[in-house]
Amino acid sequence: MERLKALGRGTQLMFIASVLLIIDSFFHWQEVDFDLGPSGSGSAGVSAWDNFLGIVMGLLTIVLIARIAARLAAVDVPIPLSFATTSFVLGVLIAVFAVLKNLTDDYSTFLSYVGVGLAIIIAVGAWMEVQEAGGVEHLKSQMPSSAGAGSAPAAAAPAAEAPAAEAPAAGLPVAAPESPAEMTESAETAVEDAAAGAADMDTPSTERET
Repeated sequence: MERLKALGRGTQLMFIASVLLIIDSFFHWQEVDFDLGPSGSGSAGVSAWDNFLGIVMGLLTIVLIARIAARLAAVDVPIPLSFATTSFVLGVLIAVFAVLKNLTDDYSTFLSYVGVGLAIIIAVGAWMEVQEAGGVEHLKSQMPSSAGAGSAPAAAAPAAEAPAAEAPAAGLPVAAPESPAEMTESAETAVEDAAAGAADMDTPSTERET
């Protein structure tokens, strides 16, 4: 209980309402009274788990309780979405399925309306959790499209900086390319120097001394 108190009010509200909703779902959400004639009267009813909407609502509620229990136990759940985002999605879906079930069912009982109220409280608690995490901006940051849009400029930045790194530094002189005539003259001078060096190597040492 101390760990639950340490969490936000939104999480506390979701947890309590979810547990109560699971308990309430096993009671009669639909009930019909009928007359048996001289033998008296009777009634028959079904729980919230009698059709598809009720089953999905119950399973989502169990998942939400397990998610909150994992947080209470400090267990890291390997999913890409944050606790606030998953709680918000589950809370909204639970409320939607509870309302749809109540609207489509016949002979709804008082306990079915209690269940719808608890489901709405779960959604309110989930919204409070989102507000504590940063509000709508937090939900937007969890969307894949937002992550992709944010990474595109970052990837384009190094590509834009690459040509600038190759450009020469400002203020430094840039050597002009030599003309064909200058290149030919340089080649001839190199050949003459090489020939002179070879001739010096062939001349005997005595001749060089005289």
